[in-house]
Amino acid sequence: MLFNEELYRDDKNLLDFNKNKIILRNAVRAIILKENNILMVFLGKTNEYKFPGGGVEENETIEEAIKREVLEEVGCNVIKIVKKIGILTEYGIAKEGKGNIFKMISEYYSVNIDNNQIDQKLDNYEKELLFKPCWIEIEKAYKSNKKIIDDKCNSTPWIKRETRVLEIIKEDIKNERVINE
Repeated sequence: MLFNEELYRDDKNLLDFNKNKIILRNAVRAIILKENNILMVFLGKTNEYKFPGGGVEENETIEEAIKREVLEEVGCNVIKIVKKIGILTEYGIAKEGKGNIFKMISEYYSVNIDNNQIDQKLDNYEKELLFKPCWIEIEKAYKSNKKIIDDKCNSTPWIKRETRVLEIIKEDIKNERVINE
């Protein structure tokens, strides 16, 4: 595995792990590479990039979840899950229940897709954020997200997570290690 990191959406000092309930969500995210380009979901409302993926539903396997999420968000079929690339665990203040802690464990997988693209099957919030699949150079996606963070622009709660993983992938490729092997 390339990485296993923790990230705090909010000030770590605001999170009391001894007193507050932890609301856990497990998620899967797809890393889909073609040469130096990556298939991302562009959010037209906030101008940021995210990896295709989302929450693992009850009684759903990792494989089922990643196939469903990629099909829903970018309209492509996963033909092979190559390998697990890493885990990024986020902590933040939960929207559900005052003072609770939100813990999201995102597992990132290198996957291969077929060349057939169909219409996305987006949730309402994804439609509102104007999700659109796009191939982009990894460096461009990273710099675009980083600028949004640095300029403190309106963005989603997950932009730091996605930007950190883009940074890891970009460094991995720069150091001539190859994720898809």
